[in-house]
Amino acid sequence: MFVTVLVAVTFYQLGVVRRINAVRVIYMDAILFLAGGIIGTAHHWYWTGQANFTMALAAMFSALEVVPLTLLTLDAWDFIKLTGTKTAGGTPKKSIPHKWAFLFSHGRRLLEFCGRRHLRIPDQHAGGQLLEAGTILTLNHGHAALLGAFGMLAMALVVLGLRHVLTDEQWIMPEKFIKVSFWGLNVGLALMVITNLFPVGVLQIWDVLENGYWHARSLEFIGQDRIRLLEWASMPSHVILIVLGVVPMVVASGLTYLKIRKA
Repeated sequence: MFVTVLVAVTFYQLGVVRRINAVRVIYMDAILFLAGGIIGTAHHWYWTGQANFTMALAAMFSALEVVPLTLLTLDAWDFIKLTGTKTAGGTPKKSIPHKWAFLFSHGRRLLEFCGRRHLRIPDQHAGGQLLEAGTILTLNHGHAALLGAFGMLAMALVVLGLRHVLTDEQWIMPEKFIKVSFWGLNVGLALMVITNLFPVGVLQIWDVLENGYWHARSLEFIGQDRIRLLEWASMPSHVILIVLGVVPMVVASGLTYLKIRKA
């Protein structure tokens, strides 16, 4: 609910969504959470002996949580696409001052949608929770969802603040680093999931089916050479995330500070 309100207000202030659409999404989210928040939380309650019907109902409400913010993001994306096109008279397309703040926010929507919904689908029902809870697939969902839901939102707000205090001329240099940071953070996280968390999680689930849940959680499984190899395979993703994601954003922030001090 907090994220929805924050993104809706930010998009409205950027002028990429209408006020009525922002208000509708906020109310829709409030109604959804107030009506189904407790029910949606119940998808975590398999280990307390919940019935299949309860788990199914909870999974449905939990999956619906992402709908309002997704609709708002799609509305803003349509506006951005229309703004970035040339008119019939051949006039140049209009520049969008807060382009990267929007893209970070849009990127968080995609990451959250994939991390919270698609990667979480297996643990939304009883069978999935029986096999998956506490495995690497849970971390797979958690990493993508956490950075998607809050990490990218934080980056969007940072970029929004940096752009807001600089003129178009001052923005040229920091924007180059922010562009690199955007792709570094997204590519780094995607590689982390693809090269390590997802394949190790699949292997762990397979071990659960073959040898039992206890074995898949033991050092005997985690210490296998193939698992260690996949852990090392994730190193490039961490390097990209830090060197091309975090460092450029720090540099852009430093440049912005120096330009403000100079002014």
